[in-house]
Amino acid sequence: MKKILAQLVLFTDSSVSLQDKLQYAYNVIINLAPVAFVLKTIDWWWTDNTQFGNFMCIALIINMAVGCWFHLRYNSFQWKAFIGRNIEMAFIVIVGYIMLEMLRYTAGDNFAGEVFRITIQICTLLFPVSKVLKNIYIMSNGKYPPKFFMEKLYNFEKNGDLNEFFKKNNEDEQV
Repeated sequence: MKKILAQLVLFTDSSVSLQDKLQYAYNVIINLAPVAFVLKTIDWWWTDNTQFGNFMCIALIINMAVGCWFHLRYNSFQWKAFIGRNIEMAFIVIVGYIMLEMLRYTAGDNFAGEVFRITIQICTLLFPVSKVLKNIYIMSNGKYPPKFFMEKLYNFEKNGDLNEFFKKNNEDEQV
């Protein structure tokens, strides 16, 4: 980074030859263009997905807190595992989501693409959320969330059927 800044300063220096200035300008552009592209892409994505992005950040933070609480309660807390598992989860969520989003963009802006977008976001968000809910379920001795909800969650993780996950049946209404 220091080298890029130095070349930027030399580009504006009046004692430097035009050929050197062009070389410095080229080097600055080549080195900063990929960074600018990535930042612009993140800004563009964040503008379209602010709610999902915020919820994902909140879910990852709450997962860290509940996981810490869970393992402290059961005397199984280890810093190395705590840090490693949370970094791993964030990595999996980010890479997995990016790959699924690439598939979605290939499908195009249509009804199928929109349904796929919603499915991707729910599945991605459910990864940390399900871990939080499972830990809470264990710590509450199966009292919360209700058993029917946890069964739907486990079934959704197995089959990915959003309709079944959100479907309300008579058994659910009695609980």
